[in-house]
Amino acid sequence: MTDPPPPAAHGPQDESAIARLWRVFHREPMLLVTCSYLFVSIVGLWDSYWFYRRFDLPILEYMQASDYFVTGLRRPVYLFLLAFTLGASVLILWPERWRQRNPERAERLQARWWGRLLVPKRSDWWAYFGLHPETMVTLVAVMVMASVLFTHSNDRATAIQRGEVNRVAVELARSDLALPGQWSTLGTSSAFVFLWNRTEQRALVVPIEGVGSLLPEASPPADADGSNDGEATP
Repeated sequence: MTDPPPPAAHGPQDESAIARLWRVFHREPMLLVTCSYLFVSIVGLWDSYWFYRRFDLPILEYMQASDYFVTGLRRPVYLFLLAFTLGASVLILWPERWRQRNPERAERLQARWWGRLLVPKRSDWWAYFGLHPETMVTLVAVMVMASVLFTHSNDRATAIQRGEVNRVAVELARSDLALPGQWSTLGTSSAFVFLWNRTEQRALVVPIEGVGSLLPEASPPADADGSNDGEATP
């Protein structure tokens, strides 16, 4: 009598689209670099859109073609967030990798209620919602990244509107007089400088060649309760 065949290993039929894509990246490293660059650029556009939306600025209309490709490189936080998301995804997928390498031990562990929490089964709807674990983790990582960027952009916009950061005195080109009002910088593109008038609570878009200088101003000290009363009433 022959022994029963061993259980089928996880093969290509159980491979997720994410794993197949990673194998392509492994064969073509330059494709990985290109896709990472495009991903960071898209993340930068997403962040810029929600940030400038707080100031009623249609930022996409003021961006040149080159801005779409460098907006994600202006802030290193995008690369850090990408690296953190990849690392967290690898850590979250560790139980699934362990289950595939040790199916018998995983079954014994899953027999206990707490074992199902540590090493969930592929059929557990609460863990993967019917998707492949790698696909599920990727979707969750993208949603978490979008949420973190939205929250960070919202907090940064609030700080500028309160006059806590990016305070400047603005001098226009061919003029020795400072632009009247209390100003903060929102950012720049390849052709424009975006300013925020804290007194009138409105944005101003100035061509780069029209700006003579931007003189940084110190942020006012916060009160004991954490509020900022450094804004003078005109």
